Amino acid sequence: MNRVFIVAVPDEVEIQGKILESPVIFSGVGKINAAMATWNAFSQGYNEIINIGSCGSLNTPVGTLVKVGQVFQDIDATPLSEYGETPFEPNSKQIVVDAISPVTCFTTDYFYDQNQHSKYSQSYLDMIEKCSIFDMECFAIAKVCKRFNIKFSAYKWVSDSGEHSDWKENCKIGFEQVKELLK
Repeated sequence: MNRVFIVAVPDEVEIQGKILESPVIFSGVGKINAAMATWNAFSQGYNEIINIGSCGSLNTPVGTLVKVGQVFQDIDATPLSEYGETPFEPNSKQIVVDAISPVTCFTTDYFYDQNQHSKYSQSYLDMIEKCSIFDMECFAIAKVCKRFNIKFSAYKWVSDSGEHSDWKENCKIGFEQVKELLK
C-alpha cells in the first residue's frame, strides 16, 4: 500500500519529509486546504491516507491520543437542510471512518476559544459539547477519501480544551504517542 500522512502544519510534528518512512503532506489549516491536500495525495497515486494532528475537546482529557471513528461537519445551510448536512447531498451529516472506534470528531473552520463563547451559534456549541473531539481538517479529508475510495484513518491528540497556551508542547507529546502507536 502506498501511504501518505496529511498533517495541517509542521509545528504539530516538528519534522520535514517523512514519518515512519512514509511521506508527509502539510495541508495548511482548515477544510478547504485539507481537501486540496487530499486531492493532491490522490493525484500522486497514494491509496492510503493517515491524518494525524492536534485537536481540542471538552470531553476528552488533554494528552489523550484517539483514533477517529465518526466525523461530522460544521455547515449551516438552514432552511435548505438540517445543521451539519450539505444541501441536496443525502447522507452528508457524518462519515464513518472506523466502525469500531467510538470517538466522534466535529470538523469546523472555527478555532474554538473558550473565552469567545458568545461568537458561536448554538448548533456549533452543541456539537463541540456532544463530540469527543473537534478539529479543522478531518471531515474534508474523510470526504475526499470516501469519494475516491482511498483507505483512510485519523489519529488525533487532544492538545487543548479551548485554552491554547500549551498547544505546542502538547503537540510534541501527542506526535510521539502517534509514532509509537503506528510503529
